[in-house]
Amino acid sequence: MQGTNPVIKAVATWLLALMLTIAAAVVVIYFVNAKAYGPQHQVSSYFSALKEGDGERALGLLAAKVPAGNPALLDGEALKASTAGLEILEIGEPSSAGQNRVDIEVRYSLGGEEAQSTYRLDRTGREWLFFDQWSFVPSTLPTVTVLSPSQRQAALNGVPVSLPQERTTFSAFYPSRPEVSYTSEFFAAPPSAAVLAGPLDTKELTLATEATEALTGAVDAELRTFLDGCASTQDRLAPPGCPFFHFTDNKVELPITWEITEYPVVSIRPVSGSWVLSPLTGKARVKTTQTDLFSGAKSPLEAETDFSFGAQLAVGTDGVSVTPLVD
Repeated sequence: MQGTNPVIKAVATWLLALMLTIAAAVVVIYFVNAKAYGPQHQVSSYFSALKEGDGERALGLLAAKVPAGNPALLDGEALKASTAGLEILEIGEPSSAGQNRVDIEVRYSLGGEEAQSTYRLDRTGREWLFFDQWSFVPSTLPTVTVLSPSQRQAALNGVPVSLPQERTTFSAFYPSRPEVSYTSEFFAAPPSAAVLAGPLDTKELTLATEATEALTGAVDAELRTFLDGCASTQDRLAPPGCPFFHFTDNKVELPITWEITEYPVVSIRPVSGSWVLSPLTGKARVKTTQTDLFSGAKSPLEAETDFSFGAQLAVGTDGVSVTPLVD
Protein backbone atom coordinates (compact mmCIF):
# COMPACT_ATOMS: atom_id res chain seq x y z
CA MET A 1 0.00 0.00 0.00
CA GLN A 2 2.86 2.24 0.86
CA GLY A 3 4.38 1.55 -2.57
CA THR A 4 1.45 3.11 -4.30
CA ASN A 5 1.52 6.38 -2.36
CA PRO A 6 3.88 8.16 -4.77
CA VAL A 7 1.68 7.15 -7.71
CA ILE A 8 -1.47 8.29 -5.96
CA LYS A 9 0.19 11.52 -5.01
CA ALA A 10 1.34 12.07 -8.57
CA VAL A 11 -2.13 11.33 -9.96
CA ALA A 12 -3.72 13.62 -7.36
CA THR A 13 -1.26 16.37 -8.20
CA TRP A 14 -1.93 15.90 -11.89
CA LEU A 15 -5.71 15.97 -11.35
CA LEU A 16 -5.39 19.11 -9.23
CA ALA A 17 -3.26 20.78 -11.89
CA LEU A 18 -5.76 19.74 -14.54
CA MET A 19 -8.66 21.14 -12.53
CA LEU A 20 -6.80 24.40 -11.97
CA THR A 21 -5.97 24.56 -15.68
CA ILE A 22 -9.59 23.97 -16.61
CA ALA A 23 -10.73 26.56 -14.06
CA ALA A 24 -8.20 29.05 -15.40
CA ALA A 25 -9.33 28.31 -18.97
CA VAL A 26 -12.95 28.88 -17.96
CA VAL A 27 -12.01 32.19 -16.36
CA VAL A 28 -9.98 33.22 -19.43
CA ILE A 29 -12.82 32.23 -21.78
CA TYR A 30 -15.28 34.18 -19.62
CA PHE A 31 -13.22 37.35 -19.67
CA VAL A 32 -12.31 37.04 -23.35
CA ASN A 33 -15.96 36.45 -24.16
CA ALA A 34 -17.01 39.45 -22.08
CA LYS A 35 -14.31 41.88 -23.19
CA ALA A 36 -13.31 40.84 -26.71
CA TYR A 37 -16.63 39.39 -27.87
CA GLY A 38 -19.14 41.02 -25.52
CA PRO A 39 -21.70 43.66 -26.50
CA GLN A 40 -19.55 46.42 -24.96
CA HIS A 41 -16.85 45.62 -27.51
CA GLN A 42 -19.29 46.18 -30.38
CA VAL A 43 -20.30 49.53 -28.89
CA SER A 44 -16.67 50.54 -28.43
CA SER A 45 -15.89 49.58 -32.04
CA TYR A 46 -18.83 51.67 -33.22
CA PHE A 47 -17.63 54.73 -31.29
CA SER A 48 -14.14 54.29 -32.74
CA ALA A 49 -15.57 54.24 -36.27
CA LEU A 50 -17.46 57.48 -35.58
CA LYS A 51 -14.38 59.28 -34.26
CA GLU A 52 -12.34 58.11 -37.27
CA GLY A 53 -14.99 59.35 -39.70
CA ASP A 54 -15.46 55.84 -41.07
CA GLY A 55 -19.16 56.00 -41.88
CA GLU A 56 -19.20 52.76 -43.85
CA ARG A 57 -17.89 50.75 -40.88
CA ALA A 58 -20.11 52.60 -38.41
CA LEU A 59 -23.23 51.95 -40.48
CA GLY A 60 -22.23 48.33 -41.00
CA LEU A 61 -21.93 47.84 -37.24
CA LEU A 62 -25.09 49.75 -36.33
CA ALA A 63 -27.16 48.14 -39.12
CA ALA A 64 -29.45 51.16 -39.03
CA LYS A 65 -31.94 52.37 -41.60
CA VAL A 66 -30.93 55.64 -43.24
CA PRO A 67 -33.89 58.04 -43.47
CA ALA A 68 -34.46 60.24 -46.49
CA GLY A 69 -32.16 63.25 -46.47
CA ASN A 70 -28.77 64.58 -47.42
CA PRO A 71 -26.05 62.04 -46.38
CA ALA A 72 -23.24 64.62 -45.98
CA LEU A 73 -22.89 63.85 -42.24
CA LEU A 74 -22.56 60.10 -42.69
CA ASP A 75 -18.92 59.85 -43.75
CA GLY A 76 -15.56 61.52 -44.03
CA GLU A 77 -14.60 64.89 -42.64
CA ALA A 78 -18.17 65.96 -41.83
CA LEU A 79 -18.72 62.85 -39.70
CA LYS A 80 -15.31 63.19 -38.09
CA ALA A 81 -15.98 66.84 -37.27
CA SER A 82 -19.46 66.09 -35.91
CA THR A 83 -17.88 63.74 -33.34
CA ALA A 84 -14.78 65.83 -32.64
CA GLY A 85 -13.99 65.79 -28.94
CA LEU A 86 -16.20 62.73 -28.33
CA GLU A 87 -14.97 61.10 -25.14
CA ILE A 88 -16.46 57.95 -23.63
CA LEU A 89 -16.92 58.40 -19.90
CA GLU A 90 -18.44 54.99 -19.17
CA ILE A 91 -19.77 51.99 -21.05
CA GLY A 92 -22.31 50.43 -18.71
CA GLU A 93 -22.88 46.76 -17.98
CA PRO A 94 -25.41 44.95 -20.18
CA SER A 95 -28.97 44.97 -18.87
CA SER A 96 -31.39 42.33 -20.11
CA ALA A 97 -33.92 43.41 -22.71
CA GLY A 98 -35.39 39.92 -23.15
CA GLN A 99 -35.03 37.38 -25.96
CA ASN A 100 -31.21 37.27 -25.91
CA ARG A 101 -31.09 41.05 -26.11
CA VAL A 102 -29.30 43.53 -23.91
CA ASP A 103 -29.19 47.30 -23.54
CA ILE A 104 -25.87 49.10 -23.18
CA GLU A 105 -25.91 52.63 -21.79
CA VAL A 106 -22.96 54.84 -22.73
CA ARG A 107 -22.10 58.08 -20.95
CA TYR A 108 -19.94 60.43 -22.96
CA SER A 109 -18.85 64.01 -23.39
CA LEU A 110 -19.44 65.80 -26.69
CA GLY A 111 -19.20 69.48 -27.44
CA GLY A 112 -18.42 70.26 -23.82
CA GLU A 113 -21.65 68.64 -22.64
CA GLU A 114 -22.26 65.29 -20.97
CA ALA A 115 -24.94 63.08 -22.49
CA GLN A 116 -25.88 59.42 -22.77
CA SER A 117 -27.12 57.04 -25.43
CA THR A 118 -28.54 53.54 -25.17
CA TYR A 119 -27.81 50.79 -27.67
CA ARG A 120 -29.71 47.51 -27.96
CA LEU A 121 -27.81 44.44 -29.11
CA ASP A 122 -28.88 40.92 -29.98
CA ARG A 123 -26.90 37.72 -29.29
CA THR A 124 -26.96 36.11 -32.72
CA GLY A 125 -24.82 32.98 -32.15
CA ARG A 126 -21.50 31.64 -30.98
CA GLU A 127 -18.03 31.52 -32.47
CA TRP A 128 -15.59 28.69 -31.72
CA LEU A 129 -18.25 27.14 -29.44
CA PHE A 130 -17.40 29.51 -26.58
CA PHE A 131 -17.62 33.10 -27.75
CA ASP A 132 -20.87 35.01 -28.15
CA GLN A 133 -21.65 36.94 -31.29
CA TRP A 134 -23.46 40.25 -30.79
CA SER A 135 -25.10 42.55 -33.32
CA PHE A 136 -26.87 45.86 -32.95
CA VAL A 137 -30.63 45.57 -33.20
CA PRO A 138 -31.51 47.54 -36.37
CA SER A 139 -32.82 51.05 -35.71
CA THR A 140 -33.28 54.27 -37.68
CA LEU A 141 -30.70 57.04 -37.77
CA PRO A 142 -31.61 60.47 -36.37
CA THR A 143 -31.91 63.58 -38.52
CA VAL A 144 -31.12 67.27 -38.30
CA THR A 145 -33.04 69.86 -40.32
CA VAL A 146 -31.42 73.13 -41.30
CA LEU A 147 -33.81 76.08 -41.58
CA SER A 148 -32.44 78.64 -44.04
CA PRO A 149 -35.00 81.18 -45.27
CA SER A 150 -32.43 83.34 -47.06
CA GLN A 151 -29.38 81.15 -47.63
CA ARG A 152 -28.80 78.37 -50.14
CA GLN A 153 -25.31 77.39 -49.08
CA ALA A 154 -23.75 76.61 -45.74
CA ALA A 155 -20.96 74.77 -43.98
CA LEU A 156 -22.06 71.65 -42.09
CA ASN A 157 -19.34 70.81 -39.60
CA GLY A 158 -16.94 72.61 -41.90
CA VAL A 159 -18.01 70.83 -45.09
CA PRO A 160 -19.73 72.93 -47.80
CA VAL A 161 -23.30 71.81 -48.49
CA SER A 162 -26.12 73.11 -50.62
CA LEU A 163 -29.50 74.08 -49.14
CA PRO A 164 -31.92 73.83 -52.09
CA GLN A 165 -34.96 74.65 -49.97
CA GLU A 166 -35.80 76.59 -46.84
CA ARG A 167 -35.79 73.26 -44.95
CA THR A 168 -33.03 70.77 -45.72
CA THR A 169 -32.80 67.49 -43.77
CA PHE A 170 -29.58 65.60 -43.10
CA SER A 171 -29.23 62.06 -41.79
CA ALA A 172 -26.71 61.58 -38.98
CA PHE A 173 -25.23 59.04 -36.61
CA TYR A 174 -25.67 59.14 -32.87
CA PRO A 175 -24.06 60.47 -30.86
CA SER A 176 -23.00 63.39 -33.02
CA ARG A 177 -23.05 67.16 -32.87
CA PRO A 178 -24.10 68.68 -36.20
CA GLU A 179 -23.13 72.33 -36.52
CA VAL A 180 -24.18 74.63 -39.33
CA SER A 181 -22.68 78.02 -40.15
CA TYR A 182 -21.90 80.29 -43.07
CA THR A 183 -19.17 82.82 -43.74
CA SER A 184 -18.51 84.92 -46.82
CA GLU A 185 -17.42 88.46 -47.57
CA PHE A 186 -20.94 89.86 -47.58
CA PHE A 187 -23.04 87.38 -45.57
CA ALA A 188 -22.44 85.32 -42.44
CA ALA A 189 -24.36 83.15 -39.99
CA PRO A 190 -23.04 82.21 -36.53
CA PRO A 191 -22.70 78.50 -35.70
CA SER A 192 -25.84 76.69 -34.61
CA ALA A 193 -25.40 73.20 -33.16
CA ALA A 194 -27.26 70.40 -31.38
CA VAL A 195 -26.41 66.93 -30.02
CA LEU A 196 -28.17 63.89 -31.47
CA ALA A 197 -28.28 61.20 -28.80
CA GLY A 198 -30.56 58.45 -30.03
CA PRO A 199 -32.33 56.78 -32.96
CA LEU A 200 -35.22 58.73 -34.47
CA ASP A 201 -33.93 61.82 -32.66
CA THR A 202 -34.70 65.02 -34.58
CA LYS A 203 -33.26 68.50 -34.18
CA GLU A 204 -33.69 71.79 -36.02
CA LEU A 205 -30.87 74.28 -36.62
CA THR A 206 -31.60 77.78 -37.85
CA LEU A 207 -29.12 79.45 -40.15
CA ALA A 208 -29.51 83.06 -39.02
CA THR A 209 -27.70 84.72 -41.90
CA GLU A 210 -27.02 88.45 -41.69
CA ALA A 211 -25.26 91.02 -43.79
CA THR A 212 -21.65 91.54 -42.82
CA GLU A 213 -20.10 94.90 -42.02
CA ALA A 214 -18.34 94.68 -45.39
CA LEU A 215 -21.68 94.55 -47.22
CA THR A 216 -23.26 97.24 -45.05
CA GLY A 217 -20.22 99.44 -45.63
CA ALA A 218 -20.28 98.88 -49.39
CA VAL A 219 -23.98 99.76 -49.59
CA ASP A 220 -23.49 102.80 -47.36
CA ALA A 221 -20.67 104.03 -49.61
CA GLU A 222 -22.86 103.65 -52.73
CA LEU A 223 -25.74 105.54 -51.12
CA ARG A 224 -23.48 108.35 -49.93
CA THR A 225 -22.04 108.69 -53.41
CA PHE A 226 -25.55 108.93 -54.84
CA LEU A 227 -26.74 111.51 -52.26
CA ASP A 228 -23.56 113.57 -52.47
CA GLY A 229 -24.03 113.65 -56.23
CA CYS A 230 -27.55 114.95 -55.71
CA ALA A 231 -26.33 117.58 -53.24
CA SER A 232 -23.70 118.77 -55.68
CA THR A 233 -26.38 119.47 -58.29
CA GLN A 234 -26.44 123.24 -57.84
CA ASP A 235 -29.14 125.79 -58.48
CA ARG A 236 -32.12 123.49 -58.15
CA LEU A 237 -34.74 123.41 -55.40
CA ALA A 238 -35.71 119.99 -56.71
CA PRO A 239 -32.63 118.26 -58.14
CA PRO A 240 -33.80 115.75 -60.79
CA GLY A 241 -33.59 112.07 -59.83
CA CYS A 242 -33.00 112.96 -56.17
CA PRO A 243 -35.14 112.15 -53.14
CA PHE A 244 -35.18 115.65 -51.59
CA PHE A 245 -36.68 118.98 -52.66
CA HIS A 246 -38.00 122.26 -51.28
CA PHE A 247 -40.96 124.39 -52.41
CA THR A 248 -41.43 128.09 -51.73
CA ASP A 249 -43.80 130.80 -52.98
CA ASN A 250 -40.92 133.28 -53.07
CA LYS A 251 -38.51 133.92 -55.88
CA VAL A 252 -35.09 132.42 -55.24
CA GLU A 253 -31.73 133.59 -56.47
CA LEU A 254 -28.64 131.69 -57.46
CA PRO A 255 -26.66 129.99 -56.13
CA ILE A 256 -28.81 127.27 -54.55
CA THR A 257 -26.83 124.72 -52.51
CA TRP A 258 -27.76 121.47 -50.84
CA GLU A 259 -26.04 119.64 -47.99
CA ILE A 260 -26.78 116.14 -46.63
CA THR A 261 -27.06 116.61 -42.87
CA GLU A 262 -28.14 113.07 -42.02
CA TYR A 263 -27.36 110.05 -44.15
CA PRO A 264 -29.65 107.01 -44.14
CA VAL A 265 -28.89 104.10 -41.80
CA VAL A 266 -28.41 100.97 -43.88
CA SER A 267 -30.49 97.96 -42.88
CA ILE A 268 -30.39 94.81 -45.03
CA ARG A 269 -32.93 92.06 -44.42
CA PRO A 270 -34.04 88.83 -46.10
CA VAL A 271 -37.44 88.71 -47.80
CA SER A 272 -38.67 85.59 -49.61
CA GLY A 273 -35.18 84.31 -50.26
CA SER A 274 -33.79 87.65 -51.44
CA TRP A 275 -31.93 90.44 -49.70
CA VAL A 276 -33.56 93.85 -49.66
CA LEU A 277 -32.81 97.27 -48.26
CA SER A 278 -35.21 98.66 -45.69
CA PRO A 279 -36.68 102.08 -46.56
CA LEU A 280 -34.02 104.78 -46.43
CA THR A 281 -34.53 108.06 -44.61
CA GLY A 282 -32.32 111.10 -44.07
CA LYS A 283 -32.17 114.88 -43.90
CA ALA A 284 -30.89 117.54 -46.31
CA ARG A 285 -30.46 121.31 -45.92
CA VAL A 286 -30.92 123.86 -48.69
CA LYS A 287 -29.43 127.39 -48.70
CA THR A 288 -30.15 130.29 -51.03
CA THR A 289 -31.49 133.86 -51.10
CA GLN A 290 -35.19 134.50 -51.56
CA THR A 291 -37.18 137.56 -52.64
CA ASP A 292 -40.67 138.22 -51.38
CA LEU A 293 -42.89 138.67 -54.44
CA PHE A 294 -45.13 141.23 -52.73
CA SER A 295 -42.64 143.39 -50.84
CA GLY A 296 -39.50 142.73 -52.86
CA ALA A 297 -37.59 142.16 -49.63
CA LYS A 298 -34.70 139.78 -49.78
CA SER A 299 -33.82 137.34 -47.02
CA PRO A 300 -31.71 134.22 -46.57
CA LEU A 301 -33.52 130.93 -47.18
CA GLU A 302 -32.25 128.01 -45.14
CA ALA A 303 -34.42 124.93 -44.59
CA GLU A 304 -33.88 121.35 -43.54
CA THR A 305 -36.09 118.72 -45.10
CA ASP A 306 -36.68 115.04 -44.39
CA PHE A 307 -36.44 112.67 -47.30
CA SER A 308 -37.04 108.98 -47.92
CA PHE A 309 -36.58 106.60 -50.82
CA GLY A 310 -36.00 102.97 -51.64
CA ALA A 311 -33.16 101.17 -53.37
CA GLN A 312 -32.69 97.86 -55.11
CA LEU A 313 -29.79 95.73 -53.90
CA ALA A 314 -27.90 93.22 -56.03
CA VAL A 315 -25.03 91.18 -54.62
CA GLY A 316 -23.02 89.07 -57.02
CA THR A 317 -19.61 87.53 -57.41
CA ASP A 318 -18.39 90.72 -59.05
CA GLY A 319 -19.48 93.04 -56.25
CA VAL A 320 -22.40 95.07 -54.90
CA SER A 321 -24.83 97.17 -56.90
CA VAL A 322 -27.31 99.65 -55.42
CA THR A 323 -30.01 101.19 -57.62
CA PRO A 324 -31.92 104.08 -55.97
CA LEU A 325 -35.66 104.10 -56.62
CA VAL A 326 -36.89 107.70 -56.61
CA ASP A 327 -40.41 108.69 -57.68
